[in-house]
Amino acid sequence: MEELRRPEPLYRQVYEVLRRRILAGEYGAGEVLQESRAAEELRVSRTPVREALRQLEREGLLVARGNERVVADPSKEEFVDLYTCRAALEGLVAERAARLAGEEELRQMEEALEEARRAVAAGDHAGVLSANTRFHDLMVRSARMPPLERLMDTLRGQILIARRHILSDERIEAEICEEHAAILEAIRQRDVRAARERMRRHMENDIQRGVANFGVAPEEG
Repeated sequence: MEELRRPEPLYRQVYEVLRRRILAGEYGAGEVLQESRAAEELRVSRTPVREALRQLEREGLLVARGNERVVADPSKEEFVDLYTCRAALEGLVAERAARLAGEEELRQMEEALEEARRAVAAGDHAGVLSANTRFHDLMVRSARMPPLERLMDTLRGQILIARRHILSDERIEAEICEEHAAILEAIRQRDVRAARERMRRHMENDIQRGVANFGVAPEEG
């Protein structure tokens, strides 16, 4: 049972718990997230749960279906639209990172990349996702552009849900690591054009991988 911290607004604590569960896949795509059940599990009234569900809906993690809210399950078209938006933003991220990333940020990105490679070798799909997410988050931070960081923040949850369609396959995971390595090398070399172009190709590849896997169930594990 997850304990809630009273000093923080209760709805915010409920929101964080439910968001974490959605992104971890504890609530599956298309699953109804019941207000009463969540309130009972977290031992709170339905009011903070209702507020938390509204926030999750605003972020695109839940969608309204009649009187219910269900975990988002993007269509193929929605997946492509989301990743097209992401590609435009991430291209700018890579370009600015090539100009502005400091040595410590480069070291941390390299560390995240190596962590992802170790997770691929170990067959740790959750570890790969975590390390790759950290790699992108570090790059966003190194771009030193708060409005861009806030925009990426609003898409983060939807991106993590959509990434379920890029299946946890060791070959694909290894490809993604090498694409990240190429982007990082361009950033390290301060090659702005190459950083943007390699990120563009990486996003295009992710779109192709996702589209190819629509309707295919992810492997367990």
